Amino acid sequence: MKKIIILLIVSILSVQSIYAAQYLPYTEPAVNMQLKNTEVMVNYKNEKTVRTKAVFCNGRLCLPLDEAVENLGGKQRMTSNVYTISTEGKRTFLGLSTGNRPEIVIYNGKEYISVYELTEFFDCSLSIDVLKNRADILSCRCSGPATVKSPGGEKAFLRLEDIMADGMDTGLEPKYTADMLEKLKFTAQYLYERGQEYYVAWVPVYADPNHEYWNDLSKDFNLYNSYFLYVLDYISEHGGHIGLHGYTHQYGDIISGEGWEWGKNTPYGYADQQKRMVLAKQTAAKLGINAEFFEFPHYGATDAQLIMAENYFDAIYQSFPRSDVKDILTYTCRSGKTVYYIPTPAGYVKNTEDNGIFDEIDNTHNKGVTMSLYYHPVLDKDKISVVTNENERVWYYSPNGILPKIVDKITTLGYKFTAFK
Repeated sequence: MKKIIILLIVSILSVQSIYAAQYLPYTEPAVNMQLKNTEVMVNYKNEKTVRTKAVFCNGRLCLPLDEAVENLGGKQRMTSNVYTISTEGKRTFLGLSTGNRPEIVIYNGKEYISVYELTEFFDCSLSIDVLKNRADILSCRCSGPATVKSPGGEKAFLRLEDIMADGMDTGLEPKYTADMLEKLKFTAQYLYERGQEYYVAWVPVYADPNHEYWNDLSKDFNLYNSYFLYVLDYISEHGGHIGLHGYTHQYGDIISGEGWEWGKNTPYGYADQQKRMVLAKQTAAKLGINAEFFEFPHYGATDAQLIMAENYFDAIYQSFPRSDVKDILTYTCRSGKTVYYIPTPAGYVKNTEDNGIFDEIDNTHNKGVTMSLYYHPVLDKDKISVVTNENERVWYYSPNGILPKIVDKITTLGYKFTAFK
């Protein structure tokens, strides 16, 4: 029996070794906190507006620690490289950043704190004005009735689709302006307060070749990109699971989000296809983002490309190519390791008037297959209101929005959006 087990282990390791040798190896990028000076006007919730020497740390906006904490009514001290921030009976502990996502960093002998860590502790929210180079750190609340968490239920899966940093593309009308990014943050907050987990399909590099615009958040540091990362950081710590939706989700002169990247008609050779998967994953890692899955743009993939993705990722948002399991959450070990395939039998919301999604949810339920769908958050942009009222950021997500109705629907059927494992 021991011989059989040993032979099985050796066989699995051999399959993994042979399989991995066929592909460009993935190397985790080294920890490298890139810093860039910037000046930004910051309005704190106590109505004190200051022009501060801020720093972009791996793309995130970081503010002088002493100034920021004081202006938000808190106190801070440091002991043995551990920073204690406190206010009104609560406190948190932060250390000097050792990874690619900043908490506290030292630059030119001065401590800076990530604006995400700052706003989380002080129960504030961040909004920005790119044209005025201004950031507002304000108290935040929802003006609607108290949110009721959905009860537990059978697993269902929700994916927020085509999230990309296109807001500074002046050649086109962007989807994710700074205003829409704030609404995306409140979309995430709504789902979190309802007790729902969700997946986010992020296009790591936005490209608009016709207007010679290429936006890589790991290289291009500015206020808009820092806000995009602020929202991703919020998502990752509030029920969201971030994955990669291609590398640029396009090729040739097509804009990101509209074009293909893999599939049988891809212009990229096999080596370049691998390189793009590696670059996508490395872009996320450089920013301190854990890429939990991969999704081929428009699901365009040959079987060979699916196997390629299995080498780099442990989960793929795509129906498994076998017809008998395409609508069921399943996994494969054909590459020598376990890789999950997450399908979307309920389809997606096609437009703001698409009530057909509720029929698809019913059909999926009646068939007894995996309850899974995707949705573009921009469809509900007019259903989320955000205003500033006496230095407080007030938001409201109308129950008539598509997403609230979807959450209510799956809850009624006995499901709950969650993680696949």
